[in-house]
Amino acid sequence: GTELVGPLDRTRREVEAMNSNPLAPPDVDSKELGGNNGSSLNSSGPSFMFTDPTITWRRITSTLHIPAGSIRSSVFTLVTSTVGSGVLSLPYAFSNTGVIPTLAFVFFGAVIAYFSIWILLTCSAHSSLEGYPSARTYQELALRSGGPKLASFTKWILVVNLFGTTVAYMVVIATIIPAAIEAMVPGESTSSWYLQRWFVLMLVVVVFEVPLGLMKQLNALRYTALIAIFWSIYLTVVTVTEYFGMCNDNDSNAPKCFASAMKDPEILWGPCTFQGFATTLPMIIYSYTCQSNVLPIYLEMNRPSPERMLKVTKYAFTICIVVYLTIGTFGFLTFTDKVMGDYLLNNYRHHAQVLAGGFGLVVSVALCIPLFVHAGRFNIMGRRKKKERPMTRNDYQQLENEILDLSHDKPITIHEEDEDELFDDLNPDPTTPTHAEQCQEVCWCLNPDIMHVWVTLLWLGLSYGIACSVDNIAIVIGILGSTTIPVIGYVLPLTFLLKMTEKEDYRWQKVCAASTTVLICCMCITNLGYSIKGYAS
Repeated sequence: GTELVGPLDRTRREVEAMNSNPLAPPDVDSKELGGNNGSSLNSSGPSFMFTDPTITWRRITSTLHIPAGSIRSSVFTLVTSTVGSGVLSLPYAFSNTGVIPTLAFVFFGAVIAYFSIWILLTCSAHSSLEGYPSARTYQELALRSGGPKLASFTKWILVVNLFGTTVAYMVVIATIIPAAIEAMVPGESTSSWYLQRWFVLMLVVVVFEVPLGLMKQLNALRYTALIAIFWSIYLTVVTVTEYFGMCNDNDSNAPKCFASAMKDPEILWGPCTFQGFATTLPMIIYSYTCQSNVLPIYLEMNRPSPERMLKVTKYAFTICIVVYLTIGTFGFLTFTDKVMGDYLLNNYRHHAQVLAGGFGLVVSVALCIPLFVHAGRFNIMGRRKKKERPMTRNDYQQLENEILDLSHDKPITIHEEDEDELFDDLNPDPTTPTHAEQCQEVCWCLNPDIMHVWVTLLWLGLSYGIACSVDNIAIVIGILGSTTIPVIGYVLPLTFLLKMTEKEDYRWQKVCAASTTVLICCMCITNLGYSIKGYAS
């Protein structure tokens, strides 16, 4: 074929790369693909985070001397994408089903999350086998497997999940700050008007969340992941030390010591009710939600391969299991059947280290909310496209010749009398206003700058209203774990696998995935019914 020049070089290079090694990503400069800060995401943008998490981590590791794209870097990124507010409700989950059943649930959650990540990696490899670069986001996988309708459904599921997570984080802020101030300041009571949940949350939203949410870039918050993982480790250590400092077998009001507690059947096995199991499973599933961030992390590795990414997942989930079991077990043993949905709200006797952990968690949560706002707004509005020079007649002629060259090894010929009509259709007048521009002229509220403001304010306003009416984060986590999380983590990956592979391929994996998805959906629907019934009463 003829040698391509200009913008067609990239097309030829990607096609040849896919033909030579379909499992490898195209050899294209990351700045070409991202177009902003060297991001490797394409124009469809991120599906869950406000930006590619590997870009944030690359900036951080340049200071910490951990190579970006290495296994260690990828493990840290995946851990920060997994551990979140769900850890606060784990002691409550242990109180529902006891230590041993919940321990089994924690390992079961890790196994099924690992399996869903394997499905995503398999589908990503199959997307490259079709002659395209590997899919880099959930929406790309949805578009290539099910078309625009599935991609649109995926986008709005992600938006709803981001909104629900924003509500959960606001509930954390509204519950921890008044309780911490009441514990630190003698004589203060949460009945004071300035310690009311609605006022505290409104103050945080107006002073911090609205200004940060209205910003168009959040580079200043790129270290949020480090803050979050630091406070997760700190809370893990504090939870253990507080338990051993408070336990006393000779005091009926103190928690039992570890050896005595492990001999108590009620602590080990819990009430063992179906409602307890149905309530615990969605909380565990929520705690392992990271599937939307897997593909960007995977494709930014130095030598991306499914085997290396699965190794990263094993290491990351091992860390998550240690954190979850430690906080869940010792948080439950400290208060047993009196543990609250947010275990930091229990009576830790006003210990300074617990209060510091609560305030640190509030800071990291408050800094995460603008990230969710940006990600949700991005999915709703999309990215503004830069004005580009339209392709010329010669570009179209060369592209069509090259496509025929690659497939049939034959040149393309266009009759001279049809040439003008053909290229007038392909290359319209760039001065003609688009449909979006015509709509903006009719309705001022569709202007991108104005939409940027009102979408942000509407997002934060609705989140604030819901958070003020919910005082238990376990309710929010249970609802998210029963609705959007199973769809994102299990239903969509199963759909991708069924649509992107042949019927005879991966038969037993498909059976296992379908069985697991049906089981999870049944349990989650049951828990949703219990949650609605409990909240209504």
